This record gives sequence, structure tokens and C-alpha cells, in this order.
Amino acid sequence: MATLKPFAIAALIIFSACSTPKSYFTADVKNAMQQNGIPFEKLQYYIDKDVELKRELSSSEGTRVSSGKVIMENGKYLNIITLKKGTPGVCTGNNGNSLNIAFESGYDKNLGFALPLGANSNSAYTVTADKWLSTYNSPEIGKITYDGKVYFMRFAGAKPKLMIKKSAINKYEVDKRTMRGRKL
Repeated sequence: MATLKPFAIAALIIFSACSTPKSYFTADVKNAMQQNGIPFEKLQYYIDKDVELKRELSSSEGTRVSSGKVIMENGKYLNIITLKKGTPGVCTGNNGNSLNIAFESGYDKNLGFALPLGANSNSAYTVTADKWLSTYNSPEIGKITYDGKVYFMRFAGAKPKLMIKKSAINKYEVDKRTMRGRKL
């Protein structure tokens, strides 16, 4: 049994060295990308917690949905799409202070992320919604349009944040130069 301990420690070191640490996507990171000419579409993004999108199906839709699963709850059919923590996504749009990130393929299948109001340059971009709903003693619920349909977005605790690999910006090389001009 004692011979397994050094092996387990070595395996832990190797596996932790192989996993790339992630950091939150902040205003400082975005500014650095813009200054270095790094396109937002060239980075891999991640979400930091689980998110659930839920909507009630109309009687005409029955149990036909384009993504997610259908369950019956209280006599109603619900379409539920789950986004797991660490799921990779790509940038599909940059609207000034917000980014659209798609975690699956398809038209209008993205979530918005922006800086919270009053945030500083170290604040992380958080998920946005068309409208935030909250009830007494329950977490916020975001009403969003996803895949052309209205869903209610749920998550545990604080709003989900956008992440990137720490090494992503350093690995992206930018060829930058200044023109010298020409003289006669």
C-alpha cells in the first residue's frame, strides 16, 4: 500500500500539469485582446457553472424539439436544455460591451455575456437575459430567446461567468509592424 502513495502523487502532479487553468474573461482581458489585435472569434470560451434553459411546450409542438430533452411536469410538457460547467463555446458576435457565445451549432443558439453594471476592470463577464425575474427567497431567473423560442434560464447562486484558458492570449501571435513611409 505504501508503494502506491508515491505513484498517486506523481500521477496527480502529471494530471494537474496537463490541465490548463482557466481564468475569467474580464474588461482587462478584453482590452488586452483589442490592443493586440486578437479576434474574439479565435479564442475558446467556457462557462463556469451549470445552466438550465426551460420552456413549456405548446400543444401544437407536442414532444418535438430541436435540442434538449422533453419531460412531463405537473401535466405539462417541458423542453429542458442543460449547459454543463466547463462546456466550450465560441464567440459569434461582439456588440461593444457584450459578447454572444454559442455552446452548440445552429442559428440563434447563443448566450449573451456582459460586464455587470458598475463593474470594475477586474470584473468577469456574466450571462445576460432579456429580462431578469426574481421572487422572494429564490434565485434570479433569466428570460431569454434561444433558438427562436422563449426560455427561462436557471442556475445556482451568482450569475454564470465567462472563462478562457489563461494561456490563450499569450499563445496567440500577432504580427504587428509600423510602416516607415517612402521618400523621393
